[in-house]
Order: sequence, then C-alpha cells, then structure tokens
Amino acid sequence: MKTAHTTGPGISLRPLSHFVKLTTFLLVMVCMQVQANGFAQQKINLKLHKATLKQLLNEVEKQTLYRFVYHTGTLPADKKLDISVRDADLDQVLSQAFKGLPLNYSVKEDNLVVVFSTAQNPAQDKTVKGTVTGPDGKPLAGVSVLVTGTSAGTTTDANGNYSLQVPDKAKTLEFTLVGYVEELVSINKPVINVTMRLSATNLNEVVVTGYTSYSRNKSVSAATTIGGDKINDVPAATFEQALQGRVPGLNISSISGQPGTSARVLLRGVGSIAGNNDVLYVMDGVPIESGAFMALNPGDIESVTVLKDASAKAIYGSRGSNGVIVITTKRGKAGKLALEYRSQYGVSALTSTKFRMMNSAERKQFEEEIGLETGSEAGPFWTYSKLNPDYSGKSPAEQAAADRIVDSLLHMNTDWRDLFMRNGKFMEQQISASGGNQNIRFYTSLNYFDQQGLVKVSDLKRYTLKNNLDFTYGKFSANLNLNIGYSKSNLIQNENGTGANNPLSAVYYALPYEYPYAPDGKLVTTEDGDEYPVFDLREGSDSYARMLNTTNKQDQLKTVMSMSLSYTIARGLVAKTRLGVDYRDITSEQWINPDSYAGRRVSNGRLGSFGEGISRRTSLVSTSGFTYNNVFNDDHDIEVSALYEFLSNKYRRFNYTGFGLDSRLPHTPAGIGDPSTYTPTLGGGRTENAMSSLIGLARYTFMNKYTLNASYRYDGSSTLPEHNRWHGFYSFGVSWEAKREDFLANVNAISNLRFRTSYGTTASPFPLDFAYLATYGLATYGGENGIVPTTMGNPNYDWEYAKELNIGFDLGLIQNRIRLTAEYYNRITSNLFLDQKIPAPSGFTELSVSSGKMRNRGVEIDLQADVVKNRDLVVTVGGNMGYNKNTVLELGGETEMEFQYTGILRPGLPYGAHYAPKWAGVNPANGDPQYYTRDGQITTNYDANTLSVAEFGTYIPVITGGFNAAVTWKDFYFNALFSFNAKVMRYNNEDYFNENPSFTTSNQSVRFLYDRWKKPGDNAILPRIDAPRNYTSRDIQDASYVRLRNVNIGYNLPKSLISKWKFITGVQINLQGQNLLTWTKWRGFDPENGNEYARFSYPSPRTYVVGLNVNF
Repeated sequence: MKTAHTTGPGISLRPLSHFVKLTTFLLVMVCMQVQANGFAQQKINLKLHKATLKQLLNEVEKQTLYRFVYHTGTLPADKKLDISVRDADLDQVLSQAFKGLPLNYSVKEDNLVVVFSTAQNPAQDKTVKGTVTGPDGKPLAGVSVLVTGTSAGTTTDANGNYSLQVPDKAKTLEFTLVGYVEELVSINKPVINVTMRLSATNLNEVVVTGYTSYSRNKSVSAATTIGGDKINDVPAATFEQALQGRVPGLNISSISGQPGTSARVLLRGVGSIAGNNDVLYVMDGVPIESGAFMALNPGDIESVTVLKDASAKAIYGSRGSNGVIVITTKRGKAGKLALEYRSQYGVSALTSTKFRMMNSAERKQFEEEIGLETGSEAGPFWTYSKLNPDYSGKSPAEQAAADRIVDSLLHMNTDWRDLFMRNGKFMEQQISASGGNQNIRFYTSLNYFDQQGLVKVSDLKRYTLKNNLDFTYGKFSANLNLNIGYSKSNLIQNENGTGANNPLSAVYYALPYEYPYAPDGKLVTTEDGDEYPVFDLREGSDSYARMLNTTNKQDQLKTVMSMSLSYTIARGLVAKTRLGVDYRDITSEQWINPDSYAGRRVSNGRLGSFGEGISRRTSLVSTSGFTYNNVFNDDHDIEVSALYEFLSNKYRRFNYTGFGLDSRLPHTPAGIGDPSTYTPTLGGGRTENAMSSLIGLARYTFMNKYTLNASYRYDGSSTLPEHNRWHGFYSFGVSWEAKREDFLANVNAISNLRFRTSYGTTASPFPLDFAYLATYGLATYGGENGIVPTTMGNPNYDWEYAKELNIGFDLGLIQNRIRLTAEYYNRITSNLFLDQKIPAPSGFTELSVSSGKMRNRGVEIDLQADVVKNRDLVVTVGGNMGYNKNTVLELGGETEMEFQYTGILRPGLPYGAHYAPKWAGVNPANGDPQYYTRDGQITTNYDANTLSVAEFGTYIPVITGGFNAAVTWKDFYFNALFSFNAKVMRYNNEDYFNENPSFTTSNQSVRFLYDRWKKPGDNAILPRIDAPRNYTSRDIQDASYVRLRNVNIGYNLPKSLISKWKFITGVQINLQGQNLLTWTKWRGFDPENGNEYARFSYPSPRTYVVGLNVNF
C-alpha cells in the first residue's frame, strides 16, 4: 500500500482562501443591489429629439437589461420622434414610441424583447395560425415565424401557438429557432402545424465549452454537437455509447458488453504512452470522473458537445490535451407545465461469432484422427473407437460396452451457450416534468433502468433523480443542478481470463458430449469423479458450478451537483460564481459458496471466501470571476472573461477478503472464520490532489465577419514538484465568415462559408498524484515487519505538453440542404511519461521519466444532405470520417521498447504497433509451421527474439466514422446509423487457445478439424496436429468492421386524433434495433472491443426495443 502527502508542498489552502474572499465579495454585491432595488422593475429615463426608433431602442438597452430583436425592415427608417420620460417602465416607453405605427412587441425570458410588425391589408391579408413542436412532440416557445421576403412576423407563445396576418400573395413562412433546422413551409392552408428538427450540424449552432457559449459564427473551435434526440432513446446504460459513429475523430469502443460498463473513448488518437488518455468530461460546468457513468441517465441529456482543437481545449489547460466532452442537461422552459412519460421494453441476444466449435460428430472424427496420426488420446472417442488398435484386444463384452459409450456420447450435443447465457430482458421507465415562468423554470425527472446481461448472472438496475432549477429576476440570476443516481450491478468473475473459471471461455472449452447434470439431478464436477464417473474433463461443468455459486456485486452512488450565481453590475458586465461537486461511492462484494466446488478450491481454508470493498471519490470545483460583453458602433463585438478556479480531488478505498466461511451465514462478514486460523487479506489507500487556476478568455468580432478567439490559463497543481508546479497554457484562433463578403452575397448556391484556424497548448493529467515523490509500503523480512521503498520518484517530473494546430471550414449549400465540415489537425505531444529500465542494484527495475514525443496528424470530414425536403417528406443522408496517423517520434534516447502484451515502441511506428514473427504458412510437404526471417527468407526454426518484426499495424483504429440516413414522412420517421473502424489489427488470443495442439482435450474450433495439414500435398491453413503452437502474425487479425449500430422506426399519432384527448399533447410509438448486423473479417467474439488483444471478453449484445413516449 502506497502512502503520500495529502496536497504536497506549494498547494495550500491559500487559493481556497482567495476563492472564499472573492465569492463573499460577489455575494455581498448581489445582496446590496437586491436590497437597494428591492427587485424593482427596471426604470427608464429618456429625453430624445428627432431620434429614430433604432436609436431609442439602443438607448433603452444601455439603461436596462432588455435586448431587442427584430427583422430588417421592421422599424421605419424615416420615422423621427421626440420623447421625454422619467422613471418609466418598458410598456410606457414603447407605447409612446409605437403610437400610430403597425408595431408591437413581446417580452421573452432573459429580458429578450421581440419587436414585430402588425401591418396588414384587410382587403388582401389572411390569417394563418398553428402550433410548432419539437421532434419529441413538445411545444416550442419563442420560435420566430416570418413571412418570407417581408418584415411581417411573430413568435410562438409558451404553448407553441402562433397567429399571423399574411399578405395574400405570400408564398412561404420561415420558422427559425437556435439549435433547430430552419423550416420553410408553403402557405396553402389556414392552419399550418410545424415539427422542427434538432440540428447537430447547423452551421449557426451554439458552441458550449463549459466556460463560454459562442454562436458558431463567432467561434473558431473545431467542435461537434450531438442533440439529445440522438441520445435519449438509445437502449444503452451509458450515454457515450450513443455517440458511436456520430462524431468524426471520436473513437468509441465497447470494452465489455456487461450492463453498465463504460466504453473506451479516444479523441484524435492516443496522446500518451504511460500517462492518461481519458477525455475530460464536463457536466453542467462540473468536471466529472471518466468511466463512471452507469448511474447517470442519458435521458436527461439535452446535448453533448465534443471539443477537439486547442482553441477550445486550452481553456482547460493541464486537463484538456485528450479532448473535452461537454454535457448539457435538460432545463425547464417558460410556459405551462409539461409532463412526459417514456417507456421502453426490449430483449438482448448474442451476436454471431466468426468461428464455430466442434459438435459431437466432429469431435469424434477429430479424436480419431489425432489417435491415428499421433497415437495420442484426446478423448473417449479414441479410447473406445473401433479404429483404436486396442479395440481388437477387447473381449466381445468390452467391445459392446465401448460401442455403447461411443453411441451415447455421439448422441449428446450440449448447448453450452444455452446453459451459460440467455436472451436478456430490458426495461426503462421515465417520467419528467418541466415548466415555469420568466422568473423561475424547472426540469425534474425520475428514471428506472433494468437490463439483464447475456450471461445469466449479470444484470444492472439503476434509479436516477434529476432536478434543474433556474431563477431570473432583474439583474440577478441563479441555477441549481442536481443529479442523483444509484445503480446495482451483478458482474461475472474473471472476464478476459483464459481459464475455465471465466464463463465466456468455458462456453468454448467445454466438450459437446459433456453434460453438467447426472440423472439424479446432481451437478457433477471434477471432485465427483469417483461417485459419478465421466468421460470428459468437466471444464464446462466446473465453470458452470462456479458461476452458480459465486457472486460479484457492485453498487454505485453518483451525485453531480452545482450551483451558480450571476449578477449584472452594469450593462454587459456580469459577476458570477459557480460551485460544483462530483461524488462517487462504489461498494463491491464478492462471495464464494463454501459448500460448493468453487468454495473448496479456495486455497485458504477450502471453505469459500467473502470480501467487501469501498471506493470513494469526491471532487470539488469552484469558479468565480467577471465577464464583459458589448457591441460598439454595430461593428465591434467583444466579450472578455477573467476567472479564478480551484479544484480538489480526494480518493480513498478499502477492501478485505475473509475465509473459512460458515455456510449457515451466507453473504455476510459474520460467516468469516477465525482470523487466527484463516488469515484475511486487507488492502486500501487514500490520496488527494489540488489545482489552482487563473483563466482569461477573449473574443472579438468585427462586422460579424472576422472573429478572433484567445485564451490563457495559468495552472498550479500539487501533482508536480514545486519547481515545475505552475505553467501557462494559451490558444488563439481566427475565423472568417466568407459568405458575408460582397463577392459571395449574391451567390445563392452558397448558403454559408466559414474558414477557421487555431493554435494552442494543453497538457494531460498525471496517472498518479505523487509520481515525483518516493513512496513507501509495508513489507516483511526475516519475520519482521518494516517499511520499504516502493517507488523511487523523480523530482524532475513534469506534465506532458501538447501543441496543436487546427485548420477547418464549414460550408452550406442550397439553403443549407448540403452541409460540409472539414478539419485538418497536427498535434505534437512532448515530455511523454516513460518507464525506463534501470540497473538492478538500484533496488528498482524502472524509473518514470518525462522524455518521449509523439505526433497525431489527421483529417476529419462530416457531410450531411437533405436530398428531399418538402411538406410531407424529408430525406437526409450523411456520413463522417476521421483519419488519424499516429507516430512515435522520440523515446528519450532509447531506440525501442517492448510494450504491453504484443507491442513495441519505436520512433517512426504508431502507438500500439504489434511485434511478432511473421507467419509464412504451412509447409505442404510435411505440415511444418514456417516463419519469415527479417531478411525475407523462410525458416522452420522459431525464435521470437530474432524473427519478430513490426509490420502488422496497430490495435488503435486509423480510420473511424459512421454514416446515417433519416426519413420523415408525415407522422412516420425512420433513422439508421452505421459505424465503422478500419485499418485496425488485434491479437486474437481466443484462436490461440481454440486451435492449439496443447489443448486438444478441450473443445477446438472446426478449422482445427477441416483446415489443418493431414498428408503431404495439403495446402492447409493450420500445421499438422503435433507441430508446436507459437505466437506469430497469423494471430494478429484484421478487426476492421462496419456495424449497423441503430435502426429506429417511429410513428407520431396525428394531432386530429390527439386533440380528442383532453390532457395528451403528443404520442409516439417506436421500434429500435441496436447492433443488428456486423460485417468483419475478425474471427473473435467482437471486433469492437478496444483492447490490444481479444481474450474471451463480454460481447456487445444485439438489442430489440419497443418504446412509447406520451406528452401531457
């Protein structure tokens, strides 16, 4: 057990003291202003002579928090007015200003005032009205409805309703709302209802970074936003799995298909060799722990923004190098109370593998062939075979008995998959409520999730509560975000193990003529051989008994909570503070039944075991500062922020395992035997770290065409030695709205064209809190306990620093019906953590140093197109692709290092490069395995040290992406998503065991029967049966794949039917399929598994789901 200082020298409570003082100052200012104003209505003083309406509105904006929006041409430019008011409210001012004019206004939330024209021609105008809803059937408030080519327009109310006087000759209406695709609808009837679609690829969407929210046309960042509609209904326990195939450059691999297991997420390749490659996750402004999502409800997510380039990542400084995923949860909207009930039921099944194991008839042929070829006994089919020379020496009675044994075994074909596995049931229930007014808005949800795993003992149950509350009054605003989740998991033991105690390996090792139960119902294991004689090794039965008599439970409590306050000191100047907590508590329990075969195999006492563990992580973050934004002379738009942030993380764990259990007290520590007889094992540790940061952010936009973004962050962390503790990170970038230039203004085919470039620096966090310090642990020597060094530390340890260039453009064609985004990036990471070998006299085998260098360079493309778009039918197709070329540049002076299980690190090669002797096939003359020497010659002498080469690619995918299709026809919709990985090679360790002469007494794949060398002249895939089985490049297989990730078919009940039901506003029925089809050359369980090697890991299931959504 390692011990370490709690915060390290140089990081004291002084930053926290600064934070407390700053927060107190802000709160005092807020309270003084609230007390002085008494939350009074905003008063206006004006004295204007011959002023235009635009000048009047600008003056009101200067004195108040109101912001005015209106269409070009709405305000008459020739209208001059004189006005003099004192302590007037908004209505008094605008009533005078609009007197005699066809103008009106509507005040929305956040002090937004929409000014619109009421001009109409009674003789020709007509009234058009309707309701605007989102893809979930809920009404959308604040949608701008404009008559194309005019200034006539309005906005929808809290119920999504609108009514508008339309000129008789008008042809179309335009419906627009930030975050949704603009809808252009023909005016052909008096009632026009519109369903707006969320736009993840809208070129004018808002880019949320966690510190800023810039509209796309004022952001230089390479970022992709995925709407909640792509996440909420996906039948997955964790949200990141719903992102697969949707974000170019984002590689998501399901490491395990056990319910609730988080996926492996890589953005733009691997950036560290021995350090941390995890993406940073930020939820509602709070950094949250990666890989601990099983207690978070994907149904509460409004959007997910993936920040890729340095202009966005540098804001997070020493934590941003690997990319940032910003999660925004759902919030309440002003309007009447809206309720939603969502229900899903489904079933999961095992996907098919590329290899098949032998049945009993094939096993009989296999054992007899081995016996004839080598004389070896691989099982009872040779022992009692008529082809065995010993058969002729048996008496007639013995031959008859042998024939009966062969016949009985031949007619038995045990389906081990059916015994160990099942079709798992799936169910999810959620109810949510939202609503409020201009001052208070809320969103609340309750969710229950229940998923059975493919292996019979595995499952997940989850309960979540989500509550978001927003408060706005005058110059003061606040919000409170609360997420509480509790999950209960049952997991299989020994996943990824090659022994038969892993249920997923036992399914394939078990012989087809082995059956676990005797006629009397006894589950027969190896230890029952004397009483129940059998003709097999009981590999399947032993594993099956172990599965039924062991438990591996894990309960997780997860809380993410944040509170933020802001106060507008003056027009454009806002003081704000935010406090966030990420708390995770995991309790684990492992039990082995003392009265079972597995319990009697426990070496300590032979009476099972019981163990518990607890792991607790608490993260606290506080951010305070000021933001100023303003527009000068209509052309100069600026926004600057100055912030101070303090972050602390505390982690502790404890575990024990007791032995010698009393079977009368199962699943409790009370059953543990006397510790003096059955010595228990104990473990645990605790650590913490802290970081203080000063942050500066700036944006300048000129004429809405040219934008400059810049940031600087100064981090000080306790994870570094004092002389390396503080470091600055910066970024800058520019963008150009080319479409706004005069030479493109009249090019109707081009709707949007934007060019972007950025450059910046970031770093990645440490895998350990005190790697620079020497650490110590307990040890026993000569019967005496003592403390000994466990790591030697490195006082020169430093962060891994990354410098990244990004160049990109966004293009929209034909009214944005075709949307293209492309990126080029080049990231070089230096100071990489390496474990260098050191001389043995030092007392250690390796030393952690900061001396490597690596490059990731690539391109990303995202193309979407609305190929058909009319009133009843919309057809959208698209695809995205990311190509990343990873290269190791330096290894701190070393020429190469063998790395992980099958790999090598060498300058010029990619991370994850495989290193193995090159397979040269089977000699057709004698069946010998053959290998290539490094100079290309063929040899039969195996020597891994002299034959190994690095010519077999990497297990990190070079190309990733997806393609999608969506069809909406009237009230029906259809969505399909494919994902793919290409140029990825993995070591198939499963083939090594399933096609191995050393394990012929276990079941083998059918290739070992039909495709091995048997006689001279055979052009075989596998060598002769008695040839040595060595690791070579034939075990490194292509794991590229294309997978039909998700298909969703749904129907929204028509409004004409729903209107008859008093309280229901929308009903949707849908059918979904997940992981339906996979095209791959991979022969193992699942090509998607992102590990270096495949070793009987839990496969991703194929899932079918029916869902019902009802809105009230």
